[in-house]
Amino acid sequence: MSTILHSALQRLVARTPIQMSVRFWERKKYIRRYGYESPLHPPDILGSGDVKPIDIMKGVPNWLRGFQGNEFQMLLRKRPIVYHWRKSRPTDFHNLNKRIRFLYKVLNHRTRSK
Repeated sequence: MSTILHSALQRLVARTPIQMSVRFWERKKYIRRYGYESPLHPPDILGSGDVKPIDIMKGVPNWLRGFQGNEFQMLLRKRPIVYHWRKSRPTDFHNLNKRIRFLYKVLNHRTRSK
């Protein structure tokens, strides 16, 4: 093995050359034969479609599972669930109610309606 260095990158000459990327027409041929597969969108990540992402979610509270909405809506859903905090964690429950009141004012009085 020769240790002669021939470039600014200091690569050894004796090593195998760097693999070039696949030519465009070979890539098109591959796509035609096997279909396009992206690492971001694997074809069968969820199987036949019977299983929904909501069913897979673990470690998420039931009241938050599959929820889509803003913070105010989320806190309104949370309040009946944690109502027992009223006696066990009064400060946390008070802060939750304060946040709900604040967001109510912001959303209903300080923003323009469409």
